[in-house]
Amino acid sequence: MDKHNSPRRPAERTAPLAAFMNLAKDANRCDWERQLSKVLRQLGFSSYLVSLGPATPRGTDPLAGLITTFPKCWLDQYRSEGLIDIDPILRHCRRELVPFFWDRERRRARGRSRHFWQQREQYGLRSGLSIPLRYELLRGTLSVALDDTDIIEQDAFSNPAVYQLFMFIPYLLAGMSHRLTGASQPRRDLTPREVECLHWASVGKTTWEISQILACSERTVDFHLFNARRKLGSVSRQQAVSTATACGLVIPTVVSRVCRGQKQ
Repeated sequence: MDKHNSPRRPAERTAPLAAFMNLAKDANRCDWERQLSKVLRQLGFSSYLVSLGPATPRGTDPLAGLITTFPKCWLDQYRSEGLIDIDPILRHCRRELVPFFWDRERRRARGRSRHFWQQREQYGLRSGLSIPLRYELLRGTLSVALDDTDIIEQDAFSNPAVYQLFMFIPYLLAGMSHRLTGASQPRRDLTPREVECLHWASVGKTTWEISQILACSERTVDFHLFNARRKLGSVSRQQAVSTATACGLVIPTVVSRVCRGQKQ
């Protein structure tokens, strides 16, 4: 088949400027993230990750505050194996301003870095692009997985979807600045039970396991987690946990109180 007459590939899509401009507006967190997903999907990037935070992150969860559609199994493995310590994408985006093409670095990798790339490949994260983000003293990245593994660095910038990512960055940062401003004043009206449910969810407990720990029904657990998601402006349980952790709402004193209650 003549390649000039072949159907348009996902990575060749474009998105209207109006869609970018909508992202720069101050919007409800859930609405904003839905708009982000819509724009990136219009460009053909259904698998993406967006992060922005302190250059030296605090806390024990390296994935807190992420917005991503990367496979949950990969995120769990990243966290459990401590891959943040050898993550070449993270290291690059904290130090550099130029884009980072996965293919080239994957081919160069040796030792533990090679292990990092091999693990990612198992989850379909073989070829992609990461763009460093900067906002005041914060560091982050916009990473997208490419379905077309034959798109290489030399010709990537002639691809409409790829070069539009760079046009997209200012609008993305403008929208995230509103979220960061809001995050500096997190809601403190979570009930003790909502915080307890979030804590146990943060350590990987299922709804049934949480119900056994707190001596209540699964329906009650789901009710508390739903209310916590709504108050935190989150679209999923995982996102609510990340938000609560980043805001300091899930704290060690909660664990102590629950554990003491179980021993009585």
